[in-house]
Amino acid sequence: MVFIVKFLVELAIAPVCLWLAMKLTKEQGSFLLLLAAVFIAALVGLIPYVGGFLSFVVLIVLISKWTTAEIWPDAVLMVVVAWGLAAIANFAIKAALVS
Repeated sequence: MVFIVKFLVELAIAPVCLWLAMKLTKEQGSFLLLLAAVFIAALVGLIPYVGGFLSFVVLIVLISKWTTAEIWPDAVLMVVVAWGLAAIANFAIKAALVS
């Protein structure tokens, strides 16, 4: 159940955060491709033990391939910010479910 909630929250938050980061850094890319990249990275993230690291790498690579962002620093910073916001959203949802 936790994996499903985390997966859905990441799919809802991360593409929007990545799209906003692209607009701030003046990079070009499609929202649908960002959604696809987040979906693929979230699926990779379900792999036990190494999924988190592999998900991070896959998302950076897909963003650099499907947008005009370079791997360093644009794609890395966009992924870190999107993951941070998704983690905050996951924490808020867990806190709301516990209370």
